[in-house]
Amino acid sequence: MRTVCYLTLFCLASLAGAQDMVPVAGSRGGNTEGNAAVRFEDDFGGDLTGWRLVGEPAIVLRDSGDPAHGRVMELQATGNVHALVEDSGNWGPVRVEGEMLFPTDDHSYLGLIYNYQASATRADFGEVYVKGNGSYLRVNPWRDGNASRLLYEEYKTPLTLDDAIRIGEWKRFKTEVSGNVFHVYIGDMSVPKLTLDLFELDSGLVGFQPRIVGGPVWIDNIKVTSIESLTYDGPDLPGTVYEPQELVTDWQVIGPLAEPSLTIERSDDAAVSTVDGYAWRPFATDRRGAVISGRVTEYHGRPVAYFRTVIHAEDEETAVLHFSTTDEIAHWVNGRFQGFIYRDGYISRENDWNAWFDFWKNPEHAGRSLPIELRPGANQLILRVRNGNFASGGFFVRLERTPE
Repeated sequence: MRTVCYLTLFCLASLAGAQDMVPVAGSRGGNTEGNAAVRFEDDFGGDLTGWRLVGEPAIVLRDSGDPAHGRVMELQATGNVHALVEDSGNWGPVRVEGEMLFPTDDHSYLGLIYNYQASATRADFGEVYVKGNGSYLRVNPWRDGNASRLLYEEYKTPLTLDDAIRIGEWKRFKTEVSGNVFHVYIGDMSVPKLTLDLFELDSGLVGFQPRIVGGPVWIDNIKVTSIESLTYDGPDLPGTVYEPQELVTDWQVIGPLAEPSLTIERSDDAAVSTVDGYAWRPFATDRRGAVISGRVTEYHGRPVAYFRTVIHAEDEETAVLHFSTTDEIAHWVNGRFQGFIYRDGYISRENDWNAWFDFWKNPEHAGRSLPIELRPGANQLILRVRNGNFASGGFFVRLERTPE
């Protein structure tokens, strides 16, 4: 009899302990799903404990008018607004699940933020957004407050049929992030709509962002779970094939600088590693061959950066440089100014504003070209970029040599 009582007390204590581990709204979790730990849950029935709010007056709890949802978080489109899950940058690979609703037919989106990092001088984060009144996904990393969606237009993904976004209807979403790999699920939770590994940071906070201007977006039933690995293990989506070997990918950089440097621009010696007190350092392109200048430049304060590459020639030669860019580029060859390369669409709206990975072979995405004169030996090409344009921060370059 005493043994039964002891067992009963043990079972009751165990049940009580299990109940204590179930997170409440807005709590950081301790319960598990299999081997996965639920780190955070919020149905917005309480306060916003556990959230880091940027632009806080535009982030409110409101009654949805739907008994199945009750109170929800509304993200209003009034400038720089983010709702980030505190401590989520310390949880390793995570899955973020929830529901979203676009209450009005205005221009609006829900930005799915990952790997958010902030320092004393800048904030950078990866983002894929869901467009409410357009029903599509777009890749839109932010580097020091500057949106970069024009560098990733090949990732634009329509949401159709059962996965389509409809104004006034709740839609499930899920994201998974492991290192710099980000998977996005909308509606269908079995196969992601896109997979992305082009944002350079590999850790940081997860969260949400509304559009800067336009209509609001609601979210509900947010859950963040630690995962051991990504659920999807198939081919990249949408599966674009890149050919970086056709582009100039060997770059060095100086920056960020507060203002241009005539000494750097007029430098004529490709063997010199330090100019005007600044040292050239290696700069890696992304796997497409894109120079992401927004990794270096600041939106305010120090917006200037210089990139250089060395072109070798056997004899005097006329070559052609081809560009696809969202930056306005000034460039020099062997210390001589060659002119400006403007972003597509700047002069003529016949071309769009995007920088395209296939500009050198796809006439619909053709960028801008100009000849340069090369001397025998090493030739130094220097490009200057200046941040501060919306959706700016990168370029592609191809060198076309004179046939032998």
